[in-house]
Amino acid sequence: MFHVEHPEELLKVLAEAASEYGYTLDDRIRSELRMYVRELRVWSKKINITAITKERDIAIKHFLDSLACSPVLDLSTRRSLLDVGSGAGFPGLPLKIVHPQLDVVLLEPNLKKTAFLRHVIGTLQLKNTVVLSARIQDLAGEPDYQSHFDYVVTRAVRQEALLPFIEPLLTAQGQVVLYRSRPLDLPVEQFGFTLLKECRYSLPQRYGTRVLTVLGHA
Repeated sequence: MFHVEHPEELLKVLAEAASEYGYTLDDRIRSELRMYVRELRVWSKKINITAITKERDIAIKHFLDSLACSPVLDLSTRRSLLDVGSGAGFPGLPLKIVHPQLDVVLLEPNLKKTAFLRHVIGTLQLKNTVVLSARIQDLAGEPDYQSHFDYVVTRAVRQEALLPFIEPLLTAQGQVVLYRSRPLDLPVEQFGFTLLKECRYSLPQRYGTRVLTVLGHA
């Protein structure tokens, strides 16, 4: 059990950093984030959804880190996004909340976590958001998803386990965005990719430095 002394702290921290990522927290976003964290905390008391339960840690380690890739997304024409190993919904659900024009597929093999994800999607009434209880190697062979995604993102899956299966799922201009603790040291050409850029960013309040690695078709 845990106690929330400052229920608005999450929104306060997010609002302070929002301008760095090029968005504002309007009333809809605030309401949906508030409901999301409420459900995350309730479910985490019963099953292992996330070990991070403190308000400030959720705000920075989960929500802000998830939204860090917003500047690299070109949503004017490319809007389909696959979140591999979504877990409790990161980064896919925060990105969907802030960018509702996204069509999001959350890929997560754990049945308890997929039940949570479907519950949150229903609670927030998010449209064009699908949960698949499967692994990336399973999805790679599905005809309906060939050349389907403009973006494939992950915070949880090692690149060696991800990259061999991703290329057929991407559109011609599709990109892979890897959330990492350090720059990539893997020759991605062997998987049909090229390194487009790497962006280093710092989470606020000394929560550490992270790297976004962006890959495209070779």
